[in-house]
Amino acid sequence: MKKIYLVGVMAVALLFSCKSKSEKSGDAAASDSTAAATTTETTAKTTEPVGNAPKTYIVTFTPDSAVLGKSQEAAIKVLSGTATELSDPDGKAEGIEMTFKLSLTNKNKIGGNTVGISPSDFRLLLDNNSSISQQNGSYVSAEAESTKESENITYRLPAGAKPKALKLFYDETRASVDVTLK
Repeated sequence: MKKIYLVGVMAVALLFSCKSKSEKSGDAAASDSTAAATTTETTAKTTEPVGNAPKTYIVTFTPDSAVLGKSQEAAIKVLSGTATELSDPDGKAEGIEMTFKLSLTNKNKIGGNTVGISPSDFRLLLDNNSSISQQNGSYVSAEAESTKESENITYRLPAGAKPKALKLFYDETRASVDVTLK
């Protein structure tokens, strides 16, 4: 009984599959234009920007350089970076992650001391007048009369806060550069 039922189902399926193929050959032009329209719609959908992409900013510093040290031996240039708004899966703002690099130039003459700075000594002043320290970044040192670029330095700002200034420290001297997000 099961075998007869199975053979019957397969015969019906074969009959309908043959019918639909013969109908396609008669209306080939119409089906090709429909397929082309579907392909165009699919392509258009994939090239649209994603609606939930995080908002990003360009971080700029004014002035972008400062000379520090008791003998003015460390020239630090703060290179522009990026900032990305962070949010949870529900869309609630969790803050901003700001990333940039530094370029350190040792102004000592050949044979002089090595200059090293630690971004963990820097402080980012926020618009609510609180200061935060870096989340990620490593020590940078440069030999006499040479320049060295740092790895990425990352600050994580709390929700609702914007950066105002970056306070740089080296050898009991300090400098401040303004920070803007564009």
